[in-house]
Amino acid sequence: MIKEERYRAILSMLDKNQTVEVAELAKQLDVTEMTIRRDLQALENEGLLVRVHGGAKKRDSHYIELSHHQKRDINVELKKHIGKICADMISDYDTVFIGSGTTSDFIFDYLGDKHVNVVTNSINVFQRVQNMPNIDIILTGGRYRKKTGTFYGYFANRLLTDIKVKKAFIGTNGISGTNITTANEEEGYGLQIVLNNAIERYILADSTKFTIEAFFTFYDVKDITGIITDNHINPHVEAYYSKYAKMIK
Repeated sequence: MIKEERYRAILSMLDKNQTVEVAELAKQLDVTEMTIRRDLQALENEGLLVRVHGGAKKRDSHYIELSHHQKRDINVELKKHIGKICADMISDYDTVFIGSGTTSDFIFDYLGDKHVNVVTNSINVFQRVQNMPNIDIILTGGRYRKKTGTFYGYFANRLLTDIKVKKAFIGTNGISGTNITTANEEEGYGLQIVLNNAIERYILADSTKFTIEAFFTFYDVKDITGIITDNHINPHVEAYYSKYAKMIK
């Protein structure tokens, strides 16, 4: 087994079991314990795990929720890159869902004069497109969460349940293992509804979002169409997730 395959196998086992042991890895991968120790050292150097006596454990990377305003100026170039990819994937007269999140804001910088039907639960998306003549906008309404600028709850979910979209573009606070997570469970439930009603399901996650775990898991990587990310993603992380979904960068 070549090195890259071992790395993927180690990360996969770590996601399932939270910890791994050198002896067990050596046995399963049919290599020496010295080889496994070198592999764990290399993966630790890349920030993908933490070595402990006799093995390794998952890196503790819990998410602290910031407001939309606080996140707006973080990783701007990465978000612009993802926003342009999303815009390029949208065709004339598509019906799309665009979720809240500062990455989504950049989609409209690159959309040009395409005529698009946009469904959103984000006041920030609504404010951005309300005067764009080529955009027809549906804002869900519902209970309003000021921190993220998101509408959620019964009334929002009732509308989302009845709407089918061709493509959904949804941000995430973090991806850990195959769990796509967000900081608020009520927002997350609404995102589940959207993704279930979308033909194509895309998660927007810049390279800093991987191995981060927020409070609530709203979807599984195995059930989406693709992850839209940037060129700074760790190649071992990219290889791991490409087993489950298309990696677009």
